[in-house]
Amino acid sequence: MGQLMSDELVINVSSGIIGSDLGFVDGWVNISISDGIIQHIGRGKASGRNVIELGNSVAMPPLANLHVHILDYVMPEVGWELDLDDLVGDPYGVKYRVLSKSTPNELRNAINRFLKHSWMHGVGFIAEFREGGLSNALLDFNSRPETHLVLGMPVNVSNAVSEFVEMVRYVDGLAISSPLYYSEDALKELSMLIANLGVQVHVHISETRETREEGDLEYLLRYLRPNAIVHGTFLSRDELELLKELNIPLIICPRSNYWFIGRLPNIRAIYELGLEVGIGSDNACWIKCDLWRDLELLSNVLRPMGLLNPKWVLKAAVNSGIIGINNYLVEGGKANLLVINSELTSINYSKDKYLALIKRGGPEVVELLMVNGKVRHCNEGLKNRFRELSVAFGFPSH
Repeated sequence: MGQLMSDELVINVSSGIIGSDLGFVDGWVNISISDGIIQHIGRGKASGRNVIELGNSVAMPPLANLHVHILDYVMPEVGWELDLDDLVGDPYGVKYRVLSKSTPNELRNAINRFLKHSWMHGVGFIAEFREGGLSNALLDFNSRPETHLVLGMPVNVSNAVSEFVEMVRYVDGLAISSPLYYSEDALKELSMLIANLGVQVHVHISETRETREEGDLEYLLRYLRPNAIVHGTFLSRDELELLKELNIPLIICPRSNYWFIGRLPNIRAIYELGLEVGIGSDNACWIKCDLWRDLELLSNVLRPMGLLNPKWVLKAAVNSGIIGINNYLVEGGKANLLVINSELTSINYSKDKYLALIKRGGPEVVELLMVNGKVRHCNEGLKNRFRELSVAFGFPSH
């Protein structure tokens, strides 16, 4: 490696998952970072006073939680014995009654706790369905990390277009709980508005048998083309093939679907069709923000089907491309970096590195999470080192 820039940070790791193909590099890798950008990725160890060396480590892209309801984290496990509709049905479900009684400070506290806990689990990117319209969109507007995307949910679907116009300056896009709640005219107007604004729109589709039988997918696609569909639990192979043809990604929520309705989407069809997939944890109130658990569940489901491809599972877990964010370790890309302990995950000894990662990952193995060049979480041993480097080089840290 050549002469280091004075404002450059270099991280040495003992292995890495590099590039858009998530290739595993076994052996020392040095990653040079400046101005929040990965300037260089090289083999071997670099040296210098601005170098951090992490042995027994693997660098990889951060995880991406592409569908989550954060505000209900204000009261975890409330009403857990009830069915899905009684829990989250809008506006009469337990969740909405709890949110209506929560103060802005309580809701902000729930958001901050969720972000902190997500970073501890190695999650760098979040796409949130934010309930409560404009007032709740403003809760954290001035302090929201740029990698936390908020999709606003209108309170009154009969006035959804006007509501979304009011809140669009404070959110990253539109969240639709179900297209069946909206009139044809509202969906048409929202479609034109979204096209003009160029923002994201994600939609719950066929999470339950009832909404599938009511034709929610067909009704939506008649008037509006979303950036992503969420759940798809009851979509048939033909309907999943339609999503593939239309280039519409599917965000699956395995643990949530299993918890609420005891069923997963048609994973075999999703895999065999090559549908673009992301993963979400869904309701923070009842589902822990630990995507590693979703990865293990997916690997457990795929194995009896003979679909032995743990790399596919990992690709889904880091696929923030669905929300327009490139999330690979590449030169010239943003410094988005998750470093995990390869000893605790037994990656050093594993015959399949990807399988060891998705089965044995967890918050206890997270050494460092850097997003857009900012340290969001690191172990105790690294904190002082980053403080030293912040003084010497002006690097962003906690």
